[in-house]
Amino acid sequence: MPSRVALIGLLLLAIAPVPHAGGLGQPITIQIVNPGFDERMIEVVDNICRQVVFSATLAAESSVRAHVCTRGMNKGDVTIRNTLTGAQQRHADIIDDVRLTAP
Repeated sequence: MPSRVALIGLLLLAIAPVPHAGGLGQPITIQIVNPGFDERMIEVVDNICRQVVFSATLAAESSVRAHVCTRGMNKGDVTIRNTLTGAQQRHADIIDDVRLTAP
């Protein structure tokens, strides 16, 4: 019975996603900007590492920084969602220190 449990455990480890494998580059920092006069509830999803890197209310006329994974040529890929309106924007091939506007 213990060997069966160990075998199942190894199988689960083998098929589990590995977020930092597969030729990932150095993480980059991006800036999400809210140029509007109202606050926006946003969620920033790193499409390479498949994780939410920021989820909160972004105050009017403010910005926030987030770190995201990269691939090839150290370019990132994120989706920014406005969780109240449902508006979203995908930004592929982004570079370090890029400024992205929240929808």
